[in-house]
Amino acid sequence: MSGFNLYTSNSISTLFSSLGNRSNGSTIFSGLDYSTLSSIHNGSYKKLLNAYYNKTGNKDAVSSITAGKTDVKKTDTNAVSTRNNASNVSEDIDTLNKSDLWKQKEIKAEDGSKTKEYDKDAIYKAVSSYVKDYNLLVDSAGNSESSSVLRTASSMVNYTKANKSVLASMGISIGADNKLSIDEKTFKGSSMAAVKSAFTGAGSYGKSVQASASMIYGSAAAQVAKQSGTGLYSSGASYSYVNGSIYNSYF
Repeated sequence: MSGFNLYTSNSISTLFSSLGNRSNGSTIFSGLDYSTLSSIHNGSYKKLLNAYYNKTGNKDAVSSITAGKTDVKKTDTNAVSTRNNASNVSEDIDTLNKSDLWKQKEIKAEDGSKTKEYDKDAIYKAVSSYVKDYNLLVDSAGNSESSSVLRTASSMVNYTKANKSVLASMGISIGADNKLSIDEKTFKGSSMAAVKSAFTGAGSYGKSVQASASMIYGSAAAQVAKQSGTGLYSSGASYSYVNGSIYNSYF
């Protein structure tokens, strides 16, 4: 790879020269240039490590440097799940707020009369997806180590309980474990206009849950970044929250 030829043993030493600077147990990398970042992204950085340590006779060094990757991933598992589940719940509400879902179709009866009806199969599918993802979010958020996630999830669950009667009218019940279940027959026999009112528009049950899901997403994403030792570029192109495991995430 072209990036590989840009480096020598001297540049390798330069890259590791900042490893001696530590603050609160974290390695701080200063002056990380774009060429280095490019080598990380395209995979040549790891090849450089292997080539350098093979040359110096220290073949185990790369393994020791990247050994923390598995532990980091294990630590991140629940936070990642919570983040993804929150995203899915938000997307479910977006789907339920699409105008096409609520367009009534003209139905012609045997006697020739015509009526307009909602596509109950499509609406049921969308609400069922929400129920599934809501339950997954309740599970993962309930096991979170983040007080912010727990607090917001508790608020979301309590708000859902406050809307118990509204949900029950469309065949959605709340279990002792705070999870939802939906009865297809009851749902399709209920008023689709009432379902639309519950899940769409500002101030609706659906939009309120989506707001909570968005907050949970933000908290869980921050938790993942902190546990992984990764950070984000600022508008001034500076990089924050960096430690040694930033390299591991690209291997």
